[in-house]
Amino acid sequence: MLLNAILQSGVLLFTASSILFLFSKKQQGPFNTAFIVSFVTLISYFLMWQGGLEIVSPGGQPIFWTRWLFYAASCSLLIYEIASVRKIKGAALVEWIYLTVIVMFTGFLGARTLTSVKWIYFILSSIAYILLLTKVFKARTESTAWIENYIYFGWSVFPLVFLLGPTGFGVIGATLAAGAYILLDLYTKIIFNVQLKK
Repeated sequence: MLLNAILQSGVLLFTASSILFLFSKKQQGPFNTAFIVSFVTLISYFLMWQGGLEIVSPGGQPIFWTRWLFYAASCSLLIYEIASVRKIKGAALVEWIYLTVIVMFTGFLGARTLTSVKWIYFILSSIAYILLLTKVFKARTESTAWIENYIYFGWSVFPLVFLLGPTGFGVIGATLAAGAYILLDLYTKIIFNVQLKK
């Protein structure tokens, strides 16, 4: 019941943020990435709330594997925003985006796999993530140093929840994992974009 309420809260939260960003006069870049990120996340939460596509972990907990497919889209747009702020263009920008997609797609494969093969996907995802972070941190400037907080306290916590939740060792259940994910989504997608547009 609490899990369902968390997923419903995600629907409501990202409906509100989608409306906020849709009508915001401050847009970054040639299109409103903040709105698209929120709207994609809204669809993700709605799909998880409606159910039917999740699988059950060996511990009997639901795994919402579709989350990582939507992260591939939303996080690619977030990395595009970060790259834009840090003046990254051309081939370097493409590299940042495809590394993000690899991180999320291998996360999806790991979440969808109930055998020990999931750890191979997790390792591949982690390698791509470390490569991405080295590129993002290398492009750091004094005026964009604040972005690191979102990476340290937001992006880098997602793999930890993956490890502790039903997708990994099953130390925490689906409800606690969902609560952690919604807080991380709020921080890295809504608060980040509000700060970005100041």
